[in-house]
Amino acid sequence: MPVKDFASAKQRLDLVLRPEDRRRLAEAMFRDVLGALTLAPDLDLIAIVTKDEQAISIATEIDVSVIRESENRGETEAVALATDVLTERGVQTMLVVPGDIPLITKEDVEMVIQAGRDADVVLVPAHDERGTNAVLLTPPNSLPLRFGNDSFRPHLESARTRGLRTTILHLPNVGLDVDAPADLATLANWPAQTRTHAVLKEMKWEAPCR
Repeated sequence: MPVKDFASAKQRLDLVLRPEDRRRLAEAMFRDVLGALTLAPDLDLIAIVTKDEQAISIATEIDVSVIRESENRGETEAVALATDVLTERGVQTMLVVPGDIPLITKEDVEMVIQAGRDADVVLVPAHDERGTNAVLLTPPNSLPLRFGNDSFRPHLESARTRGLRTTILHLPNVGLDVDAPADLATLANWPAQTRTHAVLKEMKWEAPCR
């Protein structure tokens, strides 16, 4: 899981959240995603890529591996670093998820892993089918990953061009990544009990009425 510094994360939410609230939100979402991963029984290793000391502290407390990066170079570069490190360690399959999908559950993780038993590539698109919110690769370096707002179709086309067995999963919990105020409003109205929801409640943040 690539993790940007909490203090500089989610700047597109500046219009609706103060800097300290953005930091709290980023940390809460990270904890939610990490919690789902740690509950998934079929993950042999969990690793984060970050330089954020708070994220590192949270991870080490629960024996999650840390791949340190010297600077925030973006999700694509962080995942490339993890791919190299994990490949050197002999990891055969890699699951990549971002730290801003707080609704993800261990059942979602298990469904992705299960789909990967019969596929080289498993892609979970964002709710708008533009971004890629989870990807499982066997082996980890089988497909070059380039993340961004329009990464899903390029990933799919690249996998098919390489002749890789590819499965697409549409998972609502994974499909919602929180980047913009509209995403935050959707999350706030979602019937779930997460750390992120608790933080939003503490902030007394409410989705604007339409």
